[in-house]
Amino acid sequence: MKILALSDQVDPLIYSPTVRERFDDIELIVGCGDLPAYYLEFVVTQLNVPLVYVPGNHDPDELVVPGGISVDEKLVQIDGAIIVGLGGSRRYKSKGKHQYTEAEMSWRSARLLLKSLPTRLAKGRWVDLLITHAPPQGIHDASDLAHQGFAAFHHFVRTLRPTMMLHGHSHVTRNLDETRSQLNSCEIVNAFPYRVVDLPEAR
Repeated sequence: MKILALSDQVDPLIYSPTVRERFDDIELIVGCGDLPAYYLEFVVTQLNVPLVYVPGNHDPDELVVPGGISVDEKLVQIDGAIIVGLGGSRRYKSKGKHQYTEAEMSWRSARLLLKSLPTRLAKGRWVDLLITHAPPQGIHDASDLAHQGFAAFHHFVRTLRPTMMLHGHSHVTRNLDETRSQLNSCEIVNAFPYRVVDLPEAR
C-alpha cells in the first residue's frame, strides 16, 4: 500500500492544484498531527483515497476533518491493513487536551491494546500500521520536554509488532537529521512535512 504521510506543516507541493498529478498512485493518506483540517480535507478531496489521522498537541480539542477518519486510540481496517493511532505529545503545560504524561500515554496504549485483541484473534496478527504524533523515546525526538518521545511506544511496538510506525512532531531542519529508523521489526518514519512510503502487504 502506497501511503502519503503528512505532519506539522502545510507543504506547498501538497497544497497545490498539481497534487493529483504528483501523487496519482497514492492509496492512503495519513495525517500525523498539527495540520489544519482544511489542508487534510483538500488532500483527501483531490486524491480521493481514504484518510486517517491523529491529533497533534497544537490541534483543536475536537479535531474533525471532513472525509477523514480519526484513529486516535482506535482501530480501523482499510484494504486489509490493520491501522491504529495514538495522538498527542508530552505534557509540557497545564492545559491542552492532546498532551499526556508518560503514565497517561501508557494507559492509552494499554486500552488500545485491549481494543486490538479481537482483531488479533480473528486475523492472526496484531497491527500493520501505527500512527502517532510524537515519536518513541530516543528515536527522532529531542531533549526538551515538549519534543521528547514516549517510552510507552517501545512496549507497544514490541507487543503489537506493527510493520511500520508513522509519526510527526519532530521538525527536520537539517539534511543530516535521521528520519527513518528501526525498532525491533518495525520501521519508524518521521513524516515531517510529508513522506511517501510503502506499507508491505499484511503478513
